[in-house]
Amino acid sequence: MPDSLSRTFARFVTALEFDALPPEVVDKIKASVLHAMVTAIVGADTAHGKASVELAKAEESLSTGATILVDGARVTRCGAAFANSKLMHATNQSDSYRMLIHPGPCNIPAGLASAELGGHSGSDFLTALVAGYEVEARIAGDFIPSTQARGFRSSPVYGTLGAAVTTGKLLGLTEDQMVTAIALACTFTGGTTEGASSGGQEMLFHEPNATRNGIMAALLARENVRGSETALEGNAGFYTAFTGNNRGQLTYAFLGPNETDMSDVTGDLGSRWEVMHVTPKIYQTAGYNCPVIDLMTQIRSSHEIAPDAVQSITIDMNWLETLYPSPEFPNPQRTSPGIGSTHYFAAYTCINGRYPPLKPRLDPGIAAPRESSDVLDLMKRVRVVGHRDRPAFSPRITIEVAGGSTYQGEYHGDELKWDLATEVRRISALFTDMSWPADRLSALVDTVSILEIFPDVSQLVQLCVRR
Repeated sequence: MPDSLSRTFARFVTALEFDALPPEVVDKIKASVLHAMVTAIVGADTAHGKASVELAKAEESLSTGATILVDGARVTRCGAAFANSKLMHATNQSDSYRMLIHPGPCNIPAGLASAELGGHSGSDFLTALVAGYEVEARIAGDFIPSTQARGFRSSPVYGTLGAAVTTGKLLGLTEDQMVTAIALACTFTGGTTEGASSGGQEMLFHEPNATRNGIMAALLARENVRGSETALEGNAGFYTAFTGNNRGQLTYAFLGPNETDMSDVTGDLGSRWEVMHVTPKIYQTAGYNCPVIDLMTQIRSSHEIAPDAVQSITIDMNWLETLYPSPEFPNPQRTSPGIGSTHYFAAYTCINGRYPPLKPRLDPGIAAPRESSDVLDLMKRVRVVGHRDRPAFSPRITIEVAGGSTYQGEYHGDELKWDLATEVRRISALFTDMSWPADRLSALVDTVSILEIFPDVSQLVQLCVRR
């Protein structure tokens, strides 16, 4: 009988060593670490970020605990991870895998707290993150749209498993204990899409709670309770509960037929790295809007287009991107022109030539600020069309102007899957507008770039703590 999915993952994770990681994988995970640490600094100025920090300090203060970023207070492992996860996700600038899961704000705060408390080296920290990201992404994979279709929000559902694996790796769990950690994470996870569908804000705390639950799964696994060997693929397991079946039959798919091969979940483990497909979000909006903003910026910089001459803008996108959070429960405030919609970001960028990355987060239908009449007017002339044969994050934008001229640009889906050098270039553009010392931000870039040589993560943490 072949090994279960959990057993295969557990064997891979417990045996994984830093020296076995391909250089491009290490480079990629560093990009996510840098992105998360900078966005945590930005997120600390938000009301939700501040509230989560104060909650952790009030409920879980511990002088020998882990550090809350920016604030510097010491709290329990779970308290620090909860607060730091919130900081990393408060502005909606976290990283993304296949549009709908965000491994950074679950794996990185979980790993940071355990690495700090355990005195682990920079290379240990990076290795654990690669393990968590890789397992989370593989378990999620083609199943993400089916999870959304059942009313669950994919990011916390799969993020709990990633946080458990990252934490378990740093705790030094045995193979059997890692199987149990995955089993416990399968039962501890959750998070519905009703908020995303109806405009509620409960999803703002999905990732922080998933992070906490994943950590608890790993900690409890040390009690040597026996977890279900087939917690993922069993008849009453994770896939049946969160995707509808354990046979790879999908409700929806980003591309192609509504089915996937279950063997692909662990296929080529250790040689095919899903972490390479993670996409950082530089703008404070849903991931599918980021390539629209970047592509529109490029079109405007390449052509002399008078915004008042624009007659129409057509955006062709992957069909699931136009029906967020799911075709089962689409949010009409995201699918029609309005502040915070794809129509809005295209119009704003077309008129202004760019979209400011630090412009405060705009969630459709929630306390929308005043906007210029030019943007509001052009927004109504933006048409968004979903296609089943276009990959995610691959918009095509067509601009028609008075006189009959047409301007067009197109992405193919990989343009925003940045390496560390690109992340440094893009994230550094934010530094002059951030309320954080420029020299410390530069030092943060330098530290992350060579993080594997550090004996612990204290310098990484302290560079993100207010003096």
